[in-house]
Amino acid sequence: MPWITVIKEQSAKGELKEVYKKLRDQRSGEAINQERNNAAGGPPITPPALHSLNPKAMWHTAELMWEIMRGESGLTTAQREMIATVTSSTLNCRF
Repeated sequence: MPWITVIKEQSAKGELKEVYKKLRDQRSGEAINQERNNAAGGPPITPPALHSLNPKAMWHTAELMWEIMRGESGLTTAQREMIATVTSSTLNCRF
């Protein structure tokens, strides 16, 4: 659990609610996101959500992560996901 105050999607209002919707729409076709969101304990706090007090920063953080994970690269999406998985596991991070 982060020590940073996080406004979760169900409590979001205004611009933050719009950012959460844009993120959900952008990532809706990805099975990995659907599995994460339906996991026991609910969806994890994502790195962009740590910026929920600043919706613009949250959106730009999410866009950067999307580009790193899904943009052009010499690595496949699967390879990038494996690197992220090993890193998260090493750091005992649920995300």
